Amino acid sequence: MNPSPLKYHAFTQKYPGLTNRIITPVHVAAAFDPANPPSNPKFITTAALWDTGATQSVITETTAKTLGLAATGKKLVHHAGGKGHYNTYVVNFLLPNQVGVSGVLVSECPDVTGAFGAIIGMDIIMSGDLCITNHNGQSWVTFRYPSIGSVDYVAEHNKLSQQAVSPKVGRNQPCPCGSGKKYKKCHGG
Repeated sequence: MNPSPLKYHAFTQKYPGLTNRIITPVHVAAAFDPANPPSNPKFITTAALWDTGATQSVITETTAKTLGLAATGKKLVHHAGGKGHYNTYVVNFLLPNQVGVSGVLVSECPDVTGAFGAIIGMDIIMSGDLCITNHNGQSWVTFRYPSIGSVDYVAEHNKLSQQAVSPKVGRNQPCPCGSGKKYKKCHGG
């Protein structure tokens, strides 16, 4: 019997250069059960800023009004501009590549810049696995939901270091790191 396939969804966002802000498209809707969705759920598409400094995801006043959301309450929110009491809502997010996160309690925030209609906070980020790389002058962001494992660059480095000193690899053989280069032009140089 074959083991069941992994049950997660993922996306990768590639930027043409280095970026100092992670912004992805997101579809937002009033919360519904994904196993029993309404016939035509109303989604709006907006840009989402990924913010590891935000403990909770938020949507802008414009996003809430456009969706016609009913507030579920108010919450004291601390933010870069100070603090205030803001409406809360329960929404579903559909991230790139059909990565869906449902039943998210969000608070409202003012439309400060108009550049995005949602902020993805640590409530969503910590439920999955997020990795940002900045190789060859390009930023890549990849996210999988739900979390299925850990990434450990120290363990990877130690494994490559151990392989690099291994006498089993000839200088003209492919490097064990998987780069496709000869060992002498990669980790053996």
